[in-house]
This record gives sequence, C-alpha cells and structure tokens, in this order.
Amino acid sequence: MSLAAAGAGGAGLGGGGLSTAAMAHNAGGVPGGLAAQHQQHHQGIPGGGGGPGMSAPGTTMFAGAADLLDKNQSFLSGKNVRAVAKMPLVAVDLYGDSCGVAYFPPSKDEGAGGNGKGAKMDDEMVAMMRAMAKVKKGVLARSVGDYGETNVTLKKDDATSYKAVKRYLNKGEGHGAVLEDALVVSETKGDNIVIPRPHLFMGVRRTSDLNDATKSKFASILPDEDENAENGNFSAINETNTTSPVSITTIAMDGSSQPKGDDYDRVAFQMKLNSKKKLMTILPEEALALVIAQCKKKVKEEHAIAENGFEEIKEEDDDDEEAYMDYPPAFAIPGWAATDSTIEALIDAAGGSGCGPTLHQRSVAACVGALLPPPTEGNASNAKPAPPPASDLTKLLTETMQIKDAEAAKEAAKEAGLNRTDPVEPDPFVPLVVLAGATEEGVELTAVQITKPQGADAELHCPFGNISVISSVCHALGGEGSTKSVFESALDELREQIGVAVPESEEPTAIVTYGSVEKQAELSSMLKTVLTKYGKDGQGNDDWDGWDQDIPLVSTGEDCVPLGTAVLGASVHGRVRVIISVKGTDGKMRPKAKAGLTVQDVATCAVAVSFNYFGGLETNDNKQDRWTEPKVIFDFDRRGPAGP
Repeated sequence: MSLAAAGAGGAGLGGGGLSTAAMAHNAGGVPGGLAAQHQQHHQGIPGGGGGPGMSAPGTTMFAGAADLLDKNQSFLSGKNVRAVAKMPLVAVDLYGDSCGVAYFPPSKDEGAGGNGKGAKMDDEMVAMMRAMAKVKKGVLARSVGDYGETNVTLKKDDATSYKAVKRYLNKGEGHGAVLEDALVVSETKGDNIVIPRPHLFMGVRRTSDLNDATKSKFASILPDEDENAENGNFSAINETNTTSPVSITTIAMDGSSQPKGDDYDRVAFQMKLNSKKKLMTILPEEALALVIAQCKKKVKEEHAIAENGFEEIKEEDDDDEEAYMDYPPAFAIPGWAATDSTIEALIDAAGGSGCGPTLHQRSVAACVGALLPPPTEGNASNAKPAPPPASDLTKLLTETMQIKDAEAAKEAAKEAGLNRTDPVEPDPFVPLVVLAGATEEGVELTAVQITKPQGADAELHCPFGNISVISSVCHALGGEGSTKSVFESALDELREQIGVAVPESEEPTAIVTYGSVEKQAELSSMLKTVLTKYGKDGQGNDDWDGWDQDIPLVSTGEDCVPLGTAVLGASVHGRVRVIISVKGTDGKMRPKAKAGLTVQDVATCAVAVSFNYFGGLETNDNKQDRWTEPKVIFDFDRRGPAGP
C-alpha cells in the first residue's frame, strides 16, 4: 500500500490507497462550508525563521505524514541561502486579482558605517553606527507593479513561438526563449492562446476535484462530466479537438495512454498553438513557471535600474541569459488554496537550481505589509538620519498600546495605594488585529496578536518583532454562496474562535483590509454592516465582547501583500534581522543575529485518513464509494503550536 498525499480528498491508486486529509475544525459546532469541502480549511503557512547561521524556519502547515512544507523548508539550508545571498529575492502574490510582484535586494556585508569593510561589532559605538546605516538606507523592499491576471498568453500560429514552447515542454529548459519569442505580456493585436490562471489548477487529479469558483469561472474550457469516470473509465486526450484553442483534459503521469483514476492523473491544458500541428499538452505548473520566470525577469530589470540608474545595460552572454531563474522566490498563499498537492506543484513550478521557495500565509504577509513604513529614499548625507514615518496601522497600534499601558499602570498604582503595598507592574497590552481579504476566488479572515515593538534602529522593516496567529478562516468561493454570505458567516466563526482561544482579549484594535481597491471597498461596506449588527446585539448584554462599528478599519495599498511577502522571505533568508547581545562562556557580551520577525502559527485543522481498496471500480455490481469515511487520527488542538 502506498501513501497518496493528494490534498484533502485524496485520489485512488490502482490496487488500493491511503489518503491523508487535512480536515477543517468547526469551533463550537459552527455550521459552515469548511466541513463540507475539505479544500476549504484553515491552514497555517510558515512566515518566519532564520538565515545563515540561525535556526531553521518553523513549519506550521500540518497536513499528514508527508508534510510538504517541511520539505520546502528543508531546501533552505545555510548553504543554499548563502548561494543566493547576492541575488534579489522575488515575492509574488499569485492568488491576488492582479498578481503583485515585489523584491528585496541582495545582502550586503555591513561594516561599521555600512560601507562593506566588515568592521567588528565590539563596542556600542560600532553598533550605533550600524543602526544608523540601516535607517539611512531606508526601506529596501520594492514593489515592481503587477503581472496582470496571471494568465499565460502565447502567440498563435507563429513558427518561432511554436519552436520555443515545444523545446520548453520537451526539455524543461529555454524559459528565456519562451519569454522572448512566445509570451505576450501586454495587450497586442493578433491571434493568441490564453491559458487562464494556471495556479488554480495545480496538482488537481481530475476536473471534478476543482473548487466551485474555478469550475464556474472556467466552465467554457472544462470538459463535460464523464459519467463513466466513476467506473474508472477516463477519456484520453482528444486529438481531433479543433473547436477550442485551449481546453482542459486529464493525463496520466505514469506513461499510460489514458488516465486511470489514480494518483498519477493530473489535470492539464491542451492547446492548438499552431493550427497545422498537433495539440500540445502543458501542465498547470509548467504554465505557471512561465509567469514566475517573467516576474523574476522583471525584478532583474528593475533591480538593475535601481542599482545603476537608467544607464544602458550591457547585453549579457548566452550563459547568463537565464541567470534570473535562480533568484529565490517567496509566495503568498491563502488558506483555502493550501492543499498538499497544490504546494507540491508550486514548489515544482518555482524553478531554479539554487534555493527553494519560501511560502507564507497571505493574510500574515498582508499584516507585515501593513506595518511596513512607506518607502523612502536613502539618505546619502553624513547627518544623523531621521526615522521614516510609520504606517497608519503602526501608528494606531503604538498609540493604543501607550494609552492602555498608561491606564493599566494608573489602575495598578491606585490599587496598591488602597492596599498599602508596592505597585505591581501590569502586563503590557497586546493588540488584536483582524485581517480581511477577498479575491474573485476566495475569502480570508485571520486574527493575530502583535507584540515586541522595536525601533527603526533595530529593524526598520519590522516595527514589531512577533506576530502570533490566533485563528484563520478561509473559504473558496463558488456554488450557492455569495461573497457577502460567505464573508459574514466566516466573520461569525472567527469571532467565536477568538472568544474561545483568547477570551481575555478585548475587541480588535483594528480590522485591516487588503487586496484590490474594489475588493477593499466591498469588504469595508460589509464590515460596517456586520459590526453595526454586532453592536446592536450587544446592547444590554453583560457578556458582550465589544465588537461594534467603532472598531477602526484600516485600508492598505494594492502592493501590501507582495511587499509583506518580500519582508517575510527576507527574514527567512537572514536579510531582515536584529542584533542582540548574548553573554558568552567567558562572561563577555557578544552580538548575535536573530530573525527580525517571528511568526507563530497554530494548528487549526484536524488530520484524517481514508482508505481505498477498489481503485475506484465497482465490484460485484454493487455500487460502492471509492473511499471509506475519513477517520480522524490527530484532532484539532488549539494548545498545540504548529511551529516553534
């Protein structure tokens, strides 16, 4: 018997199989779509960790025996990270409506004044000069715009285009030729082939496993439901298809002539790139690899301009033509898309021979982006640099923490005076922030607690050093539920889970929206309606948790997620770090680098197994379900952290 790590639903194997499924936990028995569809589950994805010489990044996605994010993090050895230290880190928001792209520049050896001479930090003066150098450089994370709708558009009936794509599919190389000769990145006249949003199809074994949002959006290119599929009979690629330039099919990855309904099946695109040639078949991850390659190439060009100005860039040798393919990538992934099969396919699509990708929860990336100071130009003068202006969210959190701490200290002093005792220092106020995001395909709601304020001289990119995820509720859209109904039920569930997980917490200090301007406006309208309802329901209720229309709503820029992803990836790679003093064995204090930002997730899903002994076939004329009922082997446990 072999293990099929096939996402939430699993897939049949020829003679038998076992599926490990990540199942959603409904807190307090809240009914909702999370239990109905396994792909709509709460997931945590690593968001922080260390760089060279530091502890390995934590893993937070727990989806069975073969944890693919564990494998992903194992790519990030000190050797691999050092190998790409001189390359820009490319951050991509694949699941955003416009696929935002940002980057974090390469590491540079910082001397006493940031001049690369490598002065040792043996005294406070050197430490102060290094901190000043950080502030002087300003915010390093840079947005380079967006890719578009994440479609792959190729020139049709073009000999050069056909040759480049064929070589790429046959040999797995030649990204540069495809980008140069075949890929269309802007609106141009002519007949083109459009492969729509391939990341939504990655890792899927059969079209029936696609979520409702994808099925509804791309119904025109999906095949008709095959009634024989339940009996294990799957149609092979239709070579005679001439009615549609692009369509969806199912192929077998084990060399079989047609799919068998097992774990070797994959959903793929078939396209008529040349009307005089045979159909081409391209896997979603192969198509997505072209999007990622284009994003890396764009970062390479923008970084060269940032470093050298608008000077003429010399043409590169053929050997360096695709050097950007080794740029380390970082991806922001929503919880509803974080299935193991999707993660595995995304790692394959990332490409490059150096360091593997870093994966981050999209809502956490939005939180980091919302806290990030606005971009400022570096200060080349020798004068003491002024700290950059804080973001709206950072200002709100800082002011609220100061007010709450002052009130608590005053109350503690008053109580100590009445009891004639020494005042006890109260615990610092911990703000609770709710992050709300939505795209055409899904809704995300995440509650986090933010702690450890740190000044710009410690780490400019991270005004706070710790983000603890309390709960994350994510739904894929589609079916009968509208965005409004799904969002309202998800917010109800998140509110209930917060009450169970951190009952001592007050109402959220802020609710942050992220995504496109249109989606944020829609979310703000829905939030105002729901919060007003909460406020009315709480009138006269002694157990009311304080949720009402007075909670501040903070909007963000459209580049919030890619910028936050860039900072998270830089933290994992050791490019964003703080210097602390550690006492050595000889009693002397010595500087030590640690991650500038730590993200702590919790396991928010249960893990179950399901067995298949029949390979999807009917036996003895008795119709049987291919899979047994899932049996939970690791139940949901809020107390068990998913990472260190």
